[in-house]
Amino acid sequence: MQPLHRARARQPQQSAQISRRALLRRTAVAVSTGPLAALPRLLQPAAAQPTTDRSRKLRLIDCHLHINHLGRSLVDTIRHMDATGTDKAFILPLETGEGGVTLKSAEVLEAYRRYPDRVIPFCQSDVRKPDVLETLKAYHRLGFRGIGEQKEHVPLNDRRIEAVIALCDELNWPITIHFQDGPNGYNQGIAEHLERYLKKYHRVRIIGHAQSWWAHISADVPPPEKTLYPTGPVKPGGLIDRLMADYPNLYGDLSAGSGYNALTRDPDFTAGFLQRHRKKLLFGSDCPCRDGRGANFRGVCFSTRLQAFLKKMISDPDHLRDIFVNNALRVLNGRAD
Repeated sequence: MQPLHRARARQPQQSAQISRRALLRRTAVAVSTGPLAALPRLLQPAAAQPTTDRSRKLRLIDCHLHINHLGRSLVDTIRHMDATGTDKAFILPLETGEGGVTLKSAEVLEAYRRYPDRVIPFCQSDVRKPDVLETLKAYHRLGFRGIGEQKEHVPLNDRRIEAVIALCDELNWPITIHFQDGPNGYNQGIAEHLERYLKKYHRVRIIGHAQSWWAHISADVPPPEKTLYPTGPVKPGGLIDRLMADYPNLYGDLSAGSGYNALTRDPDFTAGFLQRHRKKLLFGSDCPCRDGRGANFRGVCFSTRLQAFLKKMISDPDHLRDIFVNNALRVLNGRAD
């Protein structure tokens, strides 16, 4: 989750407090008999299914949406998806609210219960809690599909971050990580520490997101204290360009102002970047607007704006489909090829 041009998100309404024990009690039956039991079947890779299957008809999967973003309700989140042509979305909780939005994993599970054909449930838990791994394992048993958005004020080389990445590797899960350097950032140290995890853990799919991830599209990265949204021509040889080429389990989330800024700052470079990583880039919006037209967000909808830009840049329909649908399915189903 990110602001547009550093605009601050308004505080959401108080979330319902559901204890972990109560969550497990409430959903134990649903896991074995309810809609979560069908989730793996509903989200098989497109290439593995006949062309008549509904998943082949998906137009758009948004890999980055929050409920409660600028106080948006679940119903308005679904309306946003309808207005932007989004069939399904990764709904990402933010348990601690450190980025301005608070969304509990239990609320995501409830959203999935209400809209099983639209919501792809991700979970999250504060890495600083002593029972974080047990909590995430319980969420895995409940049918969540990955972790994200990983976003606490903890450096990337913290042993607790590595423990969560190692658990994702064990569970064959994706994890969406918000990379934001600077003294008040999140998962700081992308240039120094990310590659070590990619070398060590091969099953986890790491999905890179946010300002410092996208600043590293260029080999010339200004200090975060100067700007988190660099502009101007991209210098070839950027960190994420190299790492996505070298490591099959690293993916890029195109969402938010940082993703759009990175893609539009140098269209000539972007054309080649999109082609090189057509199997590694996921469409995402991180959009807080309610109606797909930016009515409550300065007239801007991240989703429609990014869709229009990608359609202008990419003429090959198969290439567009990779970014709009197939790469999200690859991430969900453990295919890093």
